[in-house]
Amino acid sequence: MSFVTDTHALVWHMTSDPRLSPRAKQAFVEAEDFRGQIVIPCIVFFELLYLAEKKRIPPDLSTIIEMVGSSRNYRVEPLCLPVIRRARDVPRDKVPDSWDRIIAATSLHLGLPLITRDRALREVGLEIIW
Repeated sequence: MSFVTDTHALVWHMTSDPRLSPRAKQAFVEAEDFRGQIVIPCIVFFELLYLAEKKRIPPDLSTIIEMVGSSRNYRVEPLCLPVIRRARDVPRDKVPDSWDRIIAATSLHLGLPLITRDRALREVGLEIIW
């Protein structure tokens, strides 16, 4: 099975953070065992840069970039017009954060469940893994 990941879920997986739920962790494990794929919206990398600049996560993004670049079970989904069109289906009054709207729109565009803890994203008709 394939999944789209939110930024925090990817960071928590990469850092073995105990806040990652067992169900979310299982999705990452399945991908790493080649029983699925994790799709990373391109905007996640910009959010990682932003968080590193704010010193909210370690500044070294190379680990994640190397992992994605050398793996068949992780794939980057570009920010494209169909994703932007689907962002209209993620109401700004429910999900005010632009990054979250694009991540949710990527999930909608691809028709894949989203790995996220974000409660606001539960209200927009996405299948949530958490």
